[in-house]
Amino acid sequence: MPRVILGTWPTPLQPAEQLSRQLGCPLYIKREDMTGLGGGGNKARKLEFQLGKAVQDGATHVITTGAIQSNHAHLTAAAARRLGLQPHLVLSGTPSEEQHGNLYLDHLMHAGVTFATPPADRPPLEVVNKIMDQVAGTIRAEGGIPCIIPEGGTDALGTVGYILAMEELIQQLKPLGLERKRLLLVVATGTCGTQAGLVAGASVLSSSLDIMGVSVSGKTPIKLEKTARVATETLLLAGYDHVVSQEDIWIEDRFIGERYGAITEECRQAIYTAATAEGLFLDPVYTGKAMAALLHMGQSGQLTSYDAVVFVHTGGLPLLFHYDSVITEFHTK
Repeated sequence: MPRVILGTWPTPLQPAEQLSRQLGCPLYIKREDMTGLGGGGNKARKLEFQLGKAVQDGATHVITTGAIQSNHAHLTAAAARRLGLQPHLVLSGTPSEEQHGNLYLDHLMHAGVTFATPPADRPPLEVVNKIMDQVAGTIRAEGGIPCIIPEGGTDALGTVGYILAMEELIQQLKPLGLERKRLLLVVATGTCGTQAGLVAGASVLSSSLDIMGVSVSGKTPIKLEKTARVATETLLLAGYDHVVSQEDIWIEDRFIGERYGAITEECRQAIYTAATAEGLFLDPVYTGKAMAALLHMGQSGQLTSYDAVVFVHTGGLPLLFHYDSVITEFHTK
């Protein structure tokens, strides 16, 4: 399959001794935030295959979508610039005058940006997809060749990258003597692609990992269906004859809060716990909520049946500089 190398592989698997004591179980951090692309993060693995095909097809522009502070949009812009392509981002929401976090980095790279505030009577994704099609039409009219990447980079092509990530992780577990132990893998789940790829990889690599996706948005039944479907489509694209069912998917949805991007007390505490225990920085939208779920499991004795836990750090550092005042407010209470 066409591929461009955008990250530095393998990403480290680091022991977290201080957090392990709090959890009552050995904890390892899979540092997907250290991919070496832009501000770092898991989307680099997906983009290697999606932009590999784009380059093969002669694309000149890359279009994608996400929330205003989207990690995926930021990394797509960074990947496009590395490959000499022009990025254009369709971001959902209304921008403020101040530009922090990922949005600041988007502008620093001179990415084209269109802000979309969907009307209440239409599904947001339907609206932004239509706008991306319009942007692509304009690019074609001007003689360019656009490539559209879906929200979160979640499609079978991009998700292939996480079959490789699972293979990489299993190789890293071998010298630790953990490849055949009972392990729990924890990852934040938004558009479901990363979890789908990890599940797909585990299913064909005979891994004994339990994979828990900690939801940060949306309705769980939809996520279960989507994760199973994308995992199956990814395996088919990668040449495997294997079906993933919804019964194979584990999604924890008690740590979302009021909505996507809304900070919870548990998330804030998890951010401070990781920072003070390990010097590890988590974000309030994805990894902070995933760590909040993991800390809850440790405190309630739910990890005693596992030999170790692997926490997938999917990135998001720039988000800390957008939510800084809200996080600090909690710390000073």
